Amino acid sequence: MEDKNPERPSFAPRNWGGWISVGFIWLMGRMPQRLGIALSVPLAWLILRLMKRRREVAERNIERCYPELSQQDRDSLVKDHFRSLARMLFETAWTWTSSDKRLQRWGQAENAEYANRITREGRGVLLITAHSTCLELGGWFGVKALDKPWAVYRPLRNPVIDWYSIRCRARYLDGTISKRVFRTMIRFLRDGGLLWYAPDQDFGPKRSIFAPFFGIEAATLGAIVLLVQKSGCAVVPMFPAYDEKTRRYVARFQPALENFPSGDAVADLARINAIMEKHIRQWPAQYWWVHRRFKTRPEGEPPFYD
Repeated sequence: MEDKNPERPSFAPRNWGGWISVGFIWLMGRMPQRLGIALSVPLAWLILRLMKRRREVAERNIERCYPELSQQDRDSLVKDHFRSLARMLFETAWTWTSSDKRLQRWGQAENAEYANRITREGRGVLLITAHSTCLELGGWFGVKALDKPWAVYRPLRNPVIDWYSIRCRARYLDGTISKRVFRTMIRFLRDGGLLWYAPDQDFGPKRSIFAPFFGIEAATLGAIVLLVQKSGCAVVPMFPAYDEKTRRYVARFQPALENFPSGDAVADLARINAIMEKHIRQWPAQYWWVHRRFKTRPEGEPPFYD
């Protein structure tokens, strides 16, 4: 488990880049929402041209996941995705630095009782979600509606930004658990805790099982099934989204999965992927398409990305 009050990194020259970044995050977090969203448009144009490799990954993912779209529509989706990525920078800054009173005006959670009812009965809950661009701010509405939420945490490479993120998230999370300490996650869920987890990334062949995602065999983290088997927790999906027309966020909870796990790990993971896919198809520009989700391939298949 991570300390909610970690030691602040020094101001040594090796950390100056991190401190400058934190300064920019703090300044962005003070911007009005309308201004930040407006600035994300030219910023999207810039990063679309600077992040060439990531753009190619997004184009490949969208090409394979949406074969029914025309080339023009796929290109439009890529551009919309980079707009979401640019907006994400402001959303993260707002979440980390703004007051609860300010953020609460921008959205709401729906059906959080699906999770709270279970934890009040003393049973653990694994709250699963997909990596969306609005995960930080949209997810804020979800965790603020929960009883003592914790989150699985991926340590950041930059020690200053890592320290700052933990410090800021401590305002709306009871704690975090590194993704590297699987046994701690099991104990926490077994003891009736609620753990927020986004497992929809490619962690390589040793930790994954192939299951369909957008009709493509995807290396899917087998730990999802193991966590439930070993802890006896419930699995509750929760997905955040941003509505550009209303400029509002919503975190929607779904009922706990029944008969999970079923004893068939492939079927169970395919079920998780299908739930995520359904949400992504509703808000396609907001999924994390720049991730090489299909990097690991079944034996004998050619590389997915050139």
